[in-house]
Amino acid sequence: MKYEIVKGKTDPISNEQTSSLSETPQWTLDEIALSKSTREQIKEMIAYVKNRDKLFVEWEFNRFLKTGKGLSINFFGPSGTGKSITAEAIAHQLDMNIIKVNYGELESELVGGTSKNISQVFQESEKSHSLLFFDEADAVLSKRISNLSQAADYGVNSAKSTLLTLMDKFNGVIVFATNLFENYDNAFLRRIIFNVEFLVPDLEMRTQLWQFHLSKNVPKTISYERAAEISEGLCGGDIRNITIKLGLKLLVGKAQAIDESILIEEINKYTTIKLHHQKISSDNLARIETRSTSNLREE
Repeated sequence: MKYEIVKGKTDPISNEQTSSLSETPQWTLDEIALSKSTREQIKEMIAYVKNRDKLFVEWEFNRFLKTGKGLSINFFGPSGTGKSITAEAIAHQLDMNIIKVNYGELESELVGGTSKNISQVFQESEKSHSLLFFDEADAVLSKRISNLSQAADYGVNSAKSTLLTLMDKFNGVIVFATNLFENYDNAFLRRIIFNVEFLVPDLEMRTQLWQFHLSKNVPKTISYERAAEISEGLCGGDIRNITIKLGLKLLVGKAQAIDESILIEEINKYTTIKLHHQKISSDNLARIETRSTSNLREE
């Protein structure tokens, strides 16, 4: 999503820009390794959307659901566990397009700009019959600021209030995704019908993931089951990245086939880098918190 820059400030997005946000979903449910519990919940979500007239009119759910007939869903869990692609797969199952947004892309320094951007995205979602997907949703669904100290804080609270109002009136499907579910404001939680946890894949799911990523056409001597056993703790996103590195080894002639030793080597390289990145991120967060505490003491 792009904005026009005027005097260093970000203007609200235009109607032309929102109309280009809708995408055709690329994933289907058959392509994703999901737990039995998650698949059952997805079936319920799809049934809700496809049978809203029965729910609201025949069964009179409209007696206590007085506003929109929309469905708000929340996916939470570690990165790489399939939250984003599952949102696409649900859109595909419902014959909908998808609009992917990140709250950071909707923020504006102009007064009321963020709220207007959020409103326009909701309008485009209903107009284009698109599932609305908010990635890193804790940025917008987090607890509202109670001690307002500056104008920016008022803007943040205003945007959250706008989102609450829009969720009440919305007739479409919204999927939020986060790694930080604990930060959500209770007001948003009351409006979300499904909260689905995406766990690190178990052995069965990892086997499915390797079967998907390493097709039968890839030269290999290791079984999918053994690959799953030695990749404990890895998520789908991790396996995807490792698979690409394995493919490159084959392409440049460093290996003639993927065997257990090569796979273990790539897993070890990947996890070492991942742990190093996590440590850097943790150290940076600790420094930020220390500076914030020091500043509060000085004030």
